Amino acid sequence: MEVVAVECCKIEYGARRAVEALAAGELVVMPTDTVYGLAARADDRPACERIFKAKRRPADRPLPVLLAEPGELEAVAREVSDAVRALAEAFWPGPLTIVVPKSDAVPDWVTAGRDTVGVRVPDDPIARLVLRMADFLVAVTSANLSDEPTRADGRSCAAELAEKVAVVLEAGPRTQRPSTVVHVDRGKVRVLRKGPVGASELKRALEAAGV
Repeated sequence: MEVVAVECCKIEYGARRAVEALAAGELVVMPTDTVYGLAARADDRPACERIFKAKRRPADRPLPVLLAEPGELEAVAREVSDAVRALAEAFWPGPLTIVVPKSDAVPDWVTAGRDTVGVRVPDDPIARLVLRMADFLVAVTSANLSDEPTRADGRSCAAELAEKVAVVLEAGPRTQRPSTVVHVDRGKVRVLRKGPVGASELKRALEAAGV
């Protein structure tokens, strides 16, 4: 396991090493704006299966996809409603995961066979550099055993996982809660997981956009 401290001068080197590992089908632990994430190349089925094994994650629990820019949403969503667009504009980059109808670009093994995918743009320069440098979609979920707390630093996250991690991008403590997760259907927003973005904030964003 290679640990790269990316708090200062090694950001580009660390991102490059992470992308090389992901491209080769390896697992990577990297920081986000909420908690540390466990990442794999989304179009590599064995790599994604290793995420499930590493986390001891139930097979019916889908993996989210992280994007570098809000404008990439159309590439992974089969359709983008006005409400989804309003929430993305209000909270991305940031701690809001939006569940949308998936496009053919997102493999079924990422979504556990579901017709939807959770998507987010993290507000973290290291994560976004990795995502920007990768020429493939990246599936990223919290770097912890399923239903267990996520450790504050990358090394600790990697150490407790049940599968080997190739690269850890260590960027200091991450202590926030995981992102808020919402599903939007016919303009109505349902909160699937509570997090940093509250229901009142979601409502205000939709009202401001006239949705």
